[in-house]
Amino acid sequence: MADTENAVSLTVEIGGEKYAIRSTADREEVERCASFLDESIGEVHRRAGLMDAYKATILAALSITARYFEAQADLADLRARTALRSGSLAEEVEAELAEDAGY
Repeated sequence: MADTENAVSLTVEIGGEKYAIRSTADREEVERCASFLDESIGEVHRRAGLMDAYKATILAALSITARYFEAQADLADLRARTALRSGSLAEEVEAELAEDAGY
């Protein structure tokens, strides 16, 4: 259950509309997220020209979701490469320690 005792209330503007938000996230984080969404919707409007606000919002959400999945894949790849590299480094260190110990 969310910690509603620490929730903050604020108003953000997204797509020209004002929204009252209550969140347990930091105020700056909520404002940053709202700003990012607003900019993404604006980018869709600029690329597509005149478009219904609802459609622009959906397209912006799809774009953000695609970026999210791409970032998740990049993170998984980075974790795998890091695990592989750290395992390799551990083997090298163990080999050096064994060599120094005369094994």
